[in-house]
Amino acid sequence: MSPARVLVFLVVVLAVLALLGQLIPRDGLAILGLTLRLPRTHDVLFPVEQARVDISDILAVATDSTEAPLDTSAVEAPVDSASKVPAFDPSALAPLEERIKLHFPAQGSAVLQPFFADLESAASQPKPIRILHYGDSQIEGDRITAYVRNKLQAQFGGNGPGLIAVADIVPHFSVERVLGGDWKRYSVMGKKPKEQSHDRFGALSAFSRFSPILHDTFALDTIVHEAFVTLKPERRCYAKAQAWSRCKLWFGWHRAPVTVTVEADGAELASETIGPANELLLREWRLGSSPKELTLRFRGADSPDIFGIALDGRDGVSVDNIAARGAAGYEFKRQDQSLLASMYAQLGPSLLILQYGGNVLPNLKSKEEAEQYGRFFGAQIGRFRKLAPGVPVIVIGPSDMSIKEGEDYVTRPYLEDVRDAMKANTLAQGAVFWDMYDAMGGRNSMVSWVQADPPLAAEDYTHFSPLGARKVGELFYTALINAYADHHAAQQ
Repeated sequence: MSPARVLVFLVVVLAVLALLGQLIPRDGLAILGLTLRLPRTHDVLFPVEQARVDISDILAVATDSTEAPLDTSAVEAPVDSASKVPAFDPSALAPLEERIKLHFPAQGSAVLQPFFADLESAASQPKPIRILHYGDSQIEGDRITAYVRNKLQAQFGGNGPGLIAVADIVPHFSVERVLGGDWKRYSVMGKKPKEQSHDRFGALSAFSRFSPILHDTFALDTIVHEAFVTLKPERRCYAKAQAWSRCKLWFGWHRAPVTVTVEADGAELASETIGPANELLLREWRLGSSPKELTLRFRGADSPDIFGIALDGRDGVSVDNIAARGAAGYEFKRQDQSLLASMYAQLGPSLLILQYGGNVLPNLKSKEEAEQYGRFFGAQIGRFRKLAPGVPVIVIGPSDMSIKEGEDYVTRPYLEDVRDAMKANTLAQGAVFWDMYDAMGGRNSMVSWVQADPPLAAEDYTHFSPLGARKVGELFYTALINAYADHHAAQQ
């Protein structure tokens, strides 16, 4: 082919592409489940760089490091440890910008007064006050929770990482788990095995077993199963989470006697054989001094369903990280409500934090569907009202999340609609809302978080980096502690 003909051919091809670029909508043309996009001629010849959201104020936010020395004061202090907690100093609080404030329902901040009163006296209580932090993969592995826990324990007293699962799908930031035996994890988020005839998942939305589930009509075999879990503080975690003085175990529904032996640093602390049970059981051990490692050994023909182990201090604040990958808040209605209510009654939380909204976005096709999700979420708050009566609820809305559109990453469609719907239904339920999306900087702010140096978010444009999680934790804590400051001032 002659050079002239090649040139004509290229010109024709470019002309056709330019015409198609003008005809296809900017947000693409959906064909058989795929979206076809073509740049417009003007965009190719005169590209406009996407405006970056200014997050310099967030970059300037100081966060606590995890390198503070180990503080074992909670296990070595005399009975009255209130004097060891620093006096609350409102003048030392970080500035509270409008966009990171808590949003209160019509009743105002009074809805958090019971929680604030518990905080006020936490260091002198006979047991820790408790906060349950539920969420999706944004808090997986103790992210965000660990930071908020450390801030609250530093101000109001307390030690330990709180409630943890025996078997999990990700490592925990604050606790190393070493498992021995044939542990299996059963989660409300997974496909229920056919041999599982119940929905008893408990407060962690999952339970663990060291022997297979057998239907009640099947006879147990003669095999005696043995298993253990050794728990050690992660050296990288915050110092206050490394010291434990109490251990609690929630379990039940085993058809044969099970022996539970507790060892602290290799020395046996307690051993008990517990008969078959068809109910939720709780055991607690006082550890005396904070061990470097704690081992729970189990032996029996049928494993109990183990719903969680709590590692707490003697008083102060405990904050539990309860993450479920892929969760949107739907999972609670699929659980045995009676068991949930019983476990909440034993945990005795002073506050519930619910952090959801991100996982519903990829499936939404309209604003109406976003509003429907908001109504559903409001109903879940109502469900918690029945399961844990009188416990205040704070809802944390979705973070900014990006998808690629053309050459740029932009905020996912309907994210703001989901945020608005969750906020409206949260406030209508008398709960408190914290707008993580606004706190990050709003529309397209995730791009700035990913491109920050060092990065505050991963290149999936969805999840925070460890530093980003600490920034979010600091922003949320600032909102919470400033609201507490108003309560504190009113008490003076």
